[in-house]
Amino acid sequence: MTEVHSDVLVEAFYGDGWDSSKRSTVRPISREEAARRDAAGEPYAVVLAALAQELPVAVLHVAWTEHYLGIWRFDSLGRRVFEADLRRLEPGRLFLRYLSEWRYEQQDLPDLSDEAWRRTIDLYPDGKNSQGLYPRGWLGGSRHTLVDLPRDLWWLPVPEFGRWESLLTAPQFGTQGPFKLVEETSDIALRPTTGAAGPFGWRPPVPAAAPWPDELFSPGSRFTHRHRSEPLTIEPVRTVTDIALPTGQLSVCDPSYLPNGAERDPLVIEVPPGVYPVQETGASYEGEMFGDRFTARDTYAVRLLVSEKRTASWTMAVPPGKDVRLLRDGQYFGFGVDSATGCFVDSTARTELGRRYMRALTSGGGEDVHDTEDGYSKVTDDATGAELVSFMLGGDGVYPVWVGRDDTGEVTAVVVADRFEVGYLEPLTP
Repeated sequence: MTEVHSDVLVEAFYGDGWDSSKRSTVRPISREEAARRDAAGEPYAVVLAALAQELPVAVLHVAWTEHYLGIWRFDSLGRRVFEADLRRLEPGRLFLRYLSEWRYEQQDLPDLSDEAWRRTIDLYPDGKNSQGLYPRGWLGGSRHTLVDLPRDLWWLPVPEFGRWESLLTAPQFGTQGPFKLVEETSDIALRPTTGAAGPFGWRPPVPAAAPWPDELFSPGSRFTHRHRSEPLTIEPVRTVTDIALPTGQLSVCDPSYLPNGAERDPLVIEVPPGVYPVQETGASYEGEMFGDRFTARDTYAVRLLVSEKRTASWTMAVPPGKDVRLLRDGQYFGFGVDSATGCFVDSTARTELGRRYMRALTSGGGEDVHDTEDGYSKVTDDATGAELVSFMLGGDGVYPVWVGRDDTGEVTAVVVADRFEVGYLEPLTP
């Protein structure tokens, strides 16, 4: 389909993606095949290029099953000047989740140069937003403010297949118009060079995946560590205590939030009422300091073991009011930590158990709290039998919670990994 952009004819080509190095469409497909994929939610790309030009004006990435539409827009040298991440959160409407803008003040700067002026915008439908300005690119200083993009520009209508002009003329993306649709030319000589099989060059954003929970709790599994010279071997899983959950409502949170109700919308996972072991996994390593050799051990994850059945899948636990469709590459939801401590607790008794935990902690101990070795503590509510078990974490921040399920969908385990130490690991065994 041909479009007019400032009196320049622009054609739409379809395929798996755009290869910037080869300046070609990756695995071209027909318009009919693209329309079929669009209706089925399968991924495809739209390359919009001026007639007889090998560089595109823009590339659209569409993956409706993932609720995603991405936009790349290019300058006359083929350098990216805008990148937008749009999410179909409502029927007929796209939300502008993320926007990145580049300005190349020097003609010889390459595409996405670290020296290029840059602006980033992060948006959430609830109004939370941030804007980063990098006048000298990633290599210089930055300034972070609230977004100055009017809220009526946070949403766009979902374009009808083939009617891409509404996206390309949107003021959010700095494009010029108007575009006018005209009939597609049949002159194959005017088409951009098309490439053979190759990488897509894009994929829908993928949130963080569970960090090897099966391998971490499989004794004998081997990992490399970024800051260790020798591979590490996972040691036998250690049961540190057990926890009673008489209501089956498991909360995972920072216990210091509980007494004052700071954890108003706790992350809650439903399990069958019962008593479950709390286990940890880790590995020992040899170190040296000031010429002295020593042996130390790191804990990588803590889990509540609900069932001995084989875990068929792992999913991220999502706090109330959060939408996984808003997560970008590698992002996750979790529970906030300000005390380098997390806990498993029966949700219905969390406030009282939190008060008793903090009272004992600030007064130096007491009968309410039963400490175990290596920083684990347990508090029991005598009236209900509900319990809280706390565990140490590597620091403050946000920690994801991973829920294992068997092939029937029943919970098998709940895992909290130390996001600092586990981030340094790479598995050596499949």
